[in-house]
Order: sequence, then structure tokens, then C-alpha cells
Amino acid sequence: MSTPAEVASGTLVHGAGSIWRASPGQQRHWAYQRRFPRSASFNIPVAVLLRGELDLDTLERALRAVTARHESLRASFREDTRGLETLLCGPERIPVHRHDLRRLPETQRIDRLREIGAAEAARPFDLAAEPVLRAHFVCMAATETVLIVNFHHIAFDGWSSPVFFADLDEQYRALRHGTTPRPAPADRYIDFARWQYRARGDHGAQVDYWRAALTPVPPSLPWPQEGRDADAPWWAGDMAWLGVPQDVVGAAQRTAREHGTSLFALGLAVYQLALHRLTGAPHFAVGTPFAGRTSPRWNDVVGFFVNTLVMPYRFRPEQTVAELVRETHEKVMRGHENQDVPYGILLDTFDPPTEPERTPYFQTMFILQNTPAPQRSLDNASLRTNKLVTGSARYDITFSLGWRNGEFALELENRPRLVAQDTAVRLGTDFFGLLAAAAADPHAEVGTLRPAEVPVTVQRRGDLESGVDGLFRGIIGDWRTTPPGKTSAEAHT
Repeated sequence: MSTPAEVASGTLVHGAGSIWRASPGQQRHWAYQRRFPRSASFNIPVAVLLRGELDLDTLERALRAVTARHESLRASFREDTRGLETLLCGPERIPVHRHDLRRLPETQRIDRLREIGAAEAARPFDLAAEPVLRAHFVCMAATETVLIVNFHHIAFDGWSSPVFFADLDEQYRALRHGTTPRPAPADRYIDFARWQYRARGDHGAQVDYWRAALTPVPPSLPWPQEGRDADAPWWAGDMAWLGVPQDVVGAAQRTAREHGTSLFALGLAVYQLALHRLTGAPHFAVGTPFAGRTSPRWNDVVGFFVNTLVMPYRFRPEQTVAELVRETHEKVMRGHENQDVPYGILLDTFDPPTEPERTPYFQTMFILQNTPAPQRSLDNASLRTNKLVTGSARYDITFSLGWRNGEFALELENRPRLVAQDTAVRLGTDFFGLLAAAAADPHAEVGTLRPAEVPVTVQRRGDLESGVDGLFRGIIGDWRTTPPGKTSAEAHT
């Protein structure tokens, strides 16, 4: 049974036992997790450093109240003759664990925190047997607590994070001070899933666009073979972070404005060139995640809304940088206009040839983060929200740009079985050099463009600092999604 405190956001519209049809995107995640049950690739583990006076009992009640508000977080899944269905549990079923480390010496506290975070981040979800959210409260000191929350991507995306933590703050304040939180969103994730199915028959023109764009099927990228670990599991992943001087980013932003485009489109154009230089492939495709929240009605809803758009590319050496940027801009805009068809439905419709364990149409994902800035407080406690490393990889290479600790940086995830981390780092270094070269001479032909000399800093998973703050700067990256003073309108997630 759910108590009134646990559902402080209002009526529990979809209570325990409610069932509905899973969305097309959720079906894709389900199929992957069933095929690779040991993979944590689609875990989204978040560590939150809380400093200040906290009432952990109230915070736990607030967390459960948020799950009452967003039923996607209480989901497990089952598949039968009717297809994949979502089955809800009550908020009280969300697993919340507590760890009191206050009596341990500082070094042991840090080591134990690492162990708890690493174990949770790397633990796969059994989507048929447990909810898609797990939580830990790790008490480090009288006024220092780390909240670890792990979501499965089947019910959570980048835009969901600020929604979740803003609601957690609101519910915590309401329970502590007796205030009334906002009503739950009128539209729920179930409404989004139903809308996607109802709209299938209206997307004929969009399906035709993607059929033309993806014919012939782009070949798979032939990654360099040196250094890869052929014995690693398919789902295993590694992580590195690359940083560059901010004048490189500033020059790129000015170049994008001068060409009437976004930093995302300029970055994608340059990334395509870097991939060609690395692999020699003249024809391939890059995946790009779009937020999928095509109506404001979804903005305050937690769930998996993201749709993957496939951007095919053909190398033409005589093309100038400016022409490539314009072509990429137009391709991004056309993709945006045709983003309503879920990627999974395109796969079902086109049935492209596939390679074992690789994503159809593309093997690398390009991301420029644009979700709102993270929550910075929880009532009177300060709050820092950070990502944990899972040890798994979603794609051969995930190339994710954003602002980390106030600096523009690249987060590189690679699949060691197919791509060595040194190769991925070389790709990232090449990208920043080409970005600087493209900004310096947009009229150069891409066939003769060479990377500029750019100082690049590289941090790998083992490059960790001591102490809680060091932990949050090391294996856990504090990602801002837009630079200070800027909006997120020009980026994509």
C-alpha cells in the first residue's frame, strides 16, 4: 500500500498493478537487455553529493513521492502474446539502501563509497523482475551524504534528470515544511506511448524520407584493429574525457553563427571528417539522439522520449568546409522535421541487414548535450549531480560533448572489443584539431584539411583524485549542458 506521504504529489493515477503497452523505444531496450542480461550499457547511474543538514527519512519519503508522480520509475516489463507490456509496482517497492560510513577512517570511507558506486553502476537491471530505479543513501559525515540513484534508460533520459531532481527538491520541501507541491503533470508517459502508436499511420511521408536517406544502407565503419581486445565481452566499455582550451570552442561557436547554423551541426560535420580520416570509409552513418519531446506537454514528464536519428555521410574531397557545414545543417533540419517515426519502427519497416551485436545503420553516436542545467540545492543542502561509469558501452564509440566542471569537454565511451581506447582518444584529438582548422579556414577543401595543433588534455578512468571532491571530479564527471550565460536552444540531446 502507498501512504499519503509517499504520494504527496497528488492522486496515484496509475497505481500498483496498472498495465499498459510499452512504447516502441522501450521495446528496443527490452530486446537488448534480454539479449545481453549481463550488460549495464543502458544504466544511468547518478551520484549526488549533498552537503548540509538532511532528514534522510523524509528524503526517502520524498523519493518515493517522486516515483508516485512519475509512474515510469515504478515499471517492470513482461512479454506475452500481446507484446511487451509495462507493469507498475507501488512506490514502496522501490529499493532504497542505506550505508552509514561515518565511523570509518576517511580513506576507508572513500574506498567504500567507490565500491558501492561502482557495484551499483555495473549491476544490470532485470527488467522483468524489478523496478527500473534503485537508490542508495551513503552517509559520509554528519553533513555530507551521497545519494546514488540508478535508472534504466528504458524509463529515463537526459531531459528526465533535471525534472526528477527538481521534483525531489519540491517533494522534500513539502514534506519538511508542510507546503503543497505542484500537481502531477496532466500528461503521463502512457499518453506518449499511446500517441506514438496512434500516429503510426500518419507518418507515411516521414518513412519515405528515411527510406530514401538510408538507401543504399550505409556500410559499417571499419575501425583500426590495433590495440582492441578481441576477448572482451560485446557489451564491455571504457571511458575517457578530453578537454581543450576554451578559445577553440569560442572560435567554433563564432564559425557556427557566421554560417547560420548550430554548434551541433558544425560539430557533426567535423566529426564525420574525423571518422573518415580514421577509417578511410567514404560512406557511413552517424547516430544522433533527439530529445523526442516534440510538444511542451511532455517537458515535465520522466520517461524515455529520445529518438535516434541516423545521419548518412558521403565523403567528397572537393567539398569545402563551408559547403559541408551547410549540407550537414540541412540534413539535421530535415531529420528534425522527420523525427516523429521511432527508430525501432524504421528498423521493423526496412529490415536492414545487420551484423552480430552491432547497431543497424550506425556504429557511433554523436551527442551535444542540451538538457537544462542541473539542480543545485535540496532545500537548505547544496547538491551536485554527477554521472557514474558503468563499465559497459552502448555503441562502438559514443562521442558526447558538453560542459564539464565549467569547461567544454568530450566524454568518450568505447567498446574495447572493437575499438581500442587509444584509437578513440586519437579520434577525439583529431576532432578538436579539425574543429580548429575548420574555424580558421572554412573555405578549405575537406580533402586537404589537416588538423591544427591543439593542446588536448586526456583523463582516463584510472586518473582519479583522493577525497570526496576528487571523486566527483574524477570517475564521476560534473556535466553542465550549456555554457554559463547561454541557452540550450542550439544543441541537441
